[in-house]
Amino acid sequence: MTTPSPTAQSPTTALRPILVVMSWRGGDRFLRCLDSIAGGAQFFSRIVLSITSSLDSDDMRHATAFAAKHEAVEVICTGRELPTMEHQAFWVDHLQATGATSEDWIFWLAYDDQIRVHGIEALLDSNDSWPLEAGTAYFGPWAMRHEQADALFAGQWDEPLESWTSFEEQGPLRLPVLSWIGQQLKQPTYMQMSGSVCSFACFVALRDARPRKTGPMRIEMAIAASRNNTYVAEFPEPVTIIYGRSNSDRANYAKVARKEDVHLAAWLIQYARRDPAQVWRLTRAGLDLMAMYSRVAVKRAGLPAEEWRVRGTVKP
Repeated sequence: MTTPSPTAQSPTTALRPILVVMSWRGGDRFLRCLDSIAGGAQFFSRIVLSITSSLDSDDMRHATAFAAKHEAVEVICTGRELPTMEHQAFWVDHLQATGATSEDWIFWLAYDDQIRVHGIEALLDSNDSWPLEAGTAYFGPWAMRHEQADALFAGQWDEPLESWTSFEEQGPLRLPVLSWIGQQLKQPTYMQMSGSVCSFACFVALRDARPRKTGPMRIEMAIAASRNNTYVAEFPEPVTIIYGRSNSDRANYAKVARKEDVHLAAWLIQYARRDPAQVWRLTRAGLDLMAMYSRVAVKRAGLPAEEWRVRGTVKP
């Protein structure tokens, strides 16, 4: 395990998030991820490679070799494979123990995705700071490459990429938390954690939440519904490249996710109690969901199909 650099920033220091990469049986996809980080390490205050495997695994070997070449990189390892939420708590514990504060920001990256250097460069201000606003959780958009689960992408690396969004195509790119969550629950749109930028306080709150979240489904909504957030926003263009399949059934994903909704429901109620203005948003979202599932129950409608929202294309 490498020694982290301090996270404290003076008023004249550029604001940069901590990059956290959660690796699980990464293999060649993990190497692809590391290659992208090598070209953009300067955009982050710290880079944490969190490996859930044995200490002698190939992923650990790749991670430690990468850290030897890049000063800001820290490698931590669980020593054995852990479920997602336990792995999540593992790196949160590490950051808390090594000086991270609630004012720090986390850029969360899945092991098989890549940072998009062009998008980050376009985002930075004249002081090379990320324009991050307290109380806001940033999700997307995502530059999408399509690949199959059993084979790595083998197409043209310089082809334009679709920009996928969880916001309405013609709507605002900044919404109150419960308005955004209500949209996702009513009509599942493509969203994920990879490439999100949220405050460290959100992840601490998720780790400590009761009832405890047991699985990764809808972790995006759980993070957004942290009491630290008021809004969910989207960057002007993607800061990450993700890999997926456009024929995946996100509506079925939402059906499976409902098994864990006891956590989400409890947290949404707690969130709404903070501000009476939020109660009507939660109530409206709940009524909309009840109406939709009532129509499904009497076979007047089916579960909503995924609405793939693409807002143009971007270069890799």
